[in-house]
Amino acid sequence: MSHGGRVRRTELPNANHWIFTDYAALTPQLVAAGLTTPVAQRHLTGDSPHAIPAVRRLVRGFFDRSL
Repeated sequence: MSHGGRVRRTELPNANHWIFTDYAALTPQLVAAGLTTPVAQRHLTGDSPHAIPAVRRLVRGFFDRSL
């Protein structure tokens, strides 16, 4: 199904699917609290220290262009 607008695809090296969700912000806190392991965190969000800032820039850019 087409949404009728432009599409921008971005691949973040060493990032997993869940980097685009709240897990990216929550899992470091869960690791710090001992509620999950660093291995589980990397499984969910990947192993890229630049991924969270990149996602924030992409989302901010989208809203700057769209709103």
